[in-house]
Amino acid sequence: MDRCSVYIHLELLEVVPTRGDQRRMIMQFIRSLAQAPDTPGDFTDRDNTLRTRQVKIIGQYAVTYWLDAPIRTVMVVDIRRADG
Repeated sequence: MDRCSVYIHLELLEVVPTRGDQRRMIMQFIRSLAQAPDTPGDFTDRDNTLRTRQVKIIGQYAVTYWLDAPIRTVMVVDIRRADG
């Protein structure tokens, strides 16, 4: 698949550590979704519209995203501590 846009709500970045390895790994993964938007997560879930979303565990955090293939856009919709 060709390169995609990746959208993330600014509020989600407030959950990510401001510096360090965790931030670097999370941001590196999010950036990688532009090149490989169909990257599978470690598991899936469904939102209230029954859309299947991918959930990737990165260190201590879970990043939830889905691909809107017709408009070539990855939507990062949640970032939270994986132990929470």
